[in-house]
This record gives sequence, C-alpha cells and structure tokens, in this order.
Amino acid sequence: MSEEKEKKNKKISKMTIEEIESALKKNAEAMNGDNSLYMRHLRQRKEELLSKKSA
Repeated sequence: MSEEKEKKNKKISKMTIEEIESALKKNAEAMNGDNSLYMRHLRQRKEELLSKKSA
C-alpha cells in the first residue's frame, strides 16, 4: 500500500476540521443529503472543534 492513501476508517473524534469538512462534502454528494447518522456526528464534532478554537 502506498503512503499517499488516506486511512479509510479514521475515527471522527481524531479528525481535524479540514478532514471533517472534506468528509461532509464527499458524503453529502454520495448519500444524496445530509440526514445520515454519520453526517450528524461529523457536524457535531465540527461544532465541538470550533467552540474549542474560539474559547
């Protein structure tokens, strides 16, 4: 396996804001919407990171 390949099953709690945003975009297109549990968890984690950043 190449080192360029991104780890496929990275936990949401370990993702950075940039990784979360790219996952949100990718999954919004793939899942035809944003009502899945995975998408809700991504948005929740993003809010947590943004609140820590501003505090």
